[in-house]
Amino acid sequence: MTRRTMRVAAGAAAGLVLAACAVGAGLAPWPAVSPTGAGAAAAPTVDVTPAAGRTVLACDGPLLALGRDAADASRLDAAADMVTTAGAASGDGPVEDVDLELPDVGTAASVTQDADDGAPVSVAAAASASLEQDDLRGYAASSCRPGSPESWIAGAAVKTGTTDVLVIANPSDVTASVTLSVYGVDGRMTPAGAEIAVPAREQRAVPVASLAGGEETPVIRVVAEGAPVRSTLQSSATRTLDAYGVDLQPGVSPTREAVVSHVHVTQRAAAAGEDPTQVRVLGTSGEAGAVEIDVVEEDTGESVFTTTAEFEADVPVSVGFDGLEAGNYAVRMSSPTPFVSAVRQAASDDYAWFAPGEPLTGEALVAAPASPIGTVALSFAALGDEGASVEIAPLSGGDAQTIDLEAGRADTISVPAEQTYRVSVRSGAVSGMASVGVDGSIGGFPIASDPAAPEPVTIVP
Repeated sequence: MTRRTMRVAAGAAAGLVLAACAVGAGLAPWPAVSPTGAGAAAAPTVDVTPAAGRTVLACDGPLLALGRDAADASRLDAAADMVTTAGAASGDGPVEDVDLELPDVGTAASVTQDADDGAPVSVAAAASASLEQDDLRGYAASSCRPGSPESWIAGAAVKTGTTDVLVIANPSDVTASVTLSVYGVDGRMTPAGAEIAVPAREQRAVPVASLAGGEETPVIRVVAEGAPVRSTLQSSATRTLDAYGVDLQPGVSPTREAVVSHVHVTQRAAAAGEDPTQVRVLGTSGEAGAVEIDVVEEDTGESVFTTTAEFEADVPVSVGFDGLEAGNYAVRMSSPTPFVSAVRQAASDDYAWFAPGEPLTGEALVAAPASPIGTVALSFAALGDEGASVEIAPLSGGDAQTIDLEAGRADTISVPAEQTYRVSVRSGAVSGMASVGVDGSIGGFPIASDPAAPEPVTIVP
């Protein structure tokens, strides 16, 4: 494959699809504050790791259909339930409850795992669904996740033939107050209806067109107070009158280094060439900047596409990778300023937005969701300037597989679906992903760090 290197400003460039998007503005760091006042010498601090408590993961579901009732175009209906796969590292396994209600529509599952005498018990869960309906077709998969006080949806769309619904779930026992911001070609805006109350153990669904009707490719920031929430974008599309894909996209956090460890381009997608792979980025510092993008072929480690995506303050930009041949790729992104991103890949009659994975070290679990082909791809990319080694072992027993990665490389193994696996990073750090990628069925999610491990707390005497 021919290596292509291009530098692109947010405006125009031959061979690239550039679309202005909006991204959420990040806040500049606050001055350091100590007990003696701002800017004074910091007091001694102590990092303490609290005892582990109950882990609560919120799953997506049900998949939603908008506008099936001709008399009520804004009505949401449950189109399909999600199949949940869950596992824990010890004990009897997690408890699954179907209790996150979306009023008048349906419910999603939550997965809880208690600590063992104050020690964390690793847990993971994922959900998926396959649809073949008149208005919804394709495969969607997502991981069950704890809530977060802030997240960003990088791959939204408001255009003819596309239906996007932002779903916000509150798995906690207190009400969450959620504020939404939309970023587009004119920067950041606060839409009507931006303040949403999400009661305990409930969900709220908001059509993106009602938030950003004038933006074709918005980025959405979700900020929660009172309780952390889990945000997901469900998207679907039609071509003429035919259903074309369904997807679940998780909220992401700003970073300066992002890796989507596995993007599979099928033979049919490469031959068609009409819906190229694309990445959307948005700087979150409220300043102009640039993101270096490198598309690396998995088999050879060759950089087959590199570019610099420059963006204005609070305005996202999309870059299309025309002409990628069939195969497996990792997409690496870096910037001096924090940004959010997502990569879109089509596979015949389906598509998916893939979010970057967070750095993984130590051990974590990943639940391989139900899959139309019976298997799931687990992919890992080495981070930083060093290589990495990863061992993947099924919790149910059986042989482990080891992936040894040189610096800058990625690799993929195939595992049976509907099982939970232990991921042990023996050296280095990696970004991981679980995915399915065949014509007509594509979807996946990043592998997260162990949600049961308590975060250290810094105490100032």
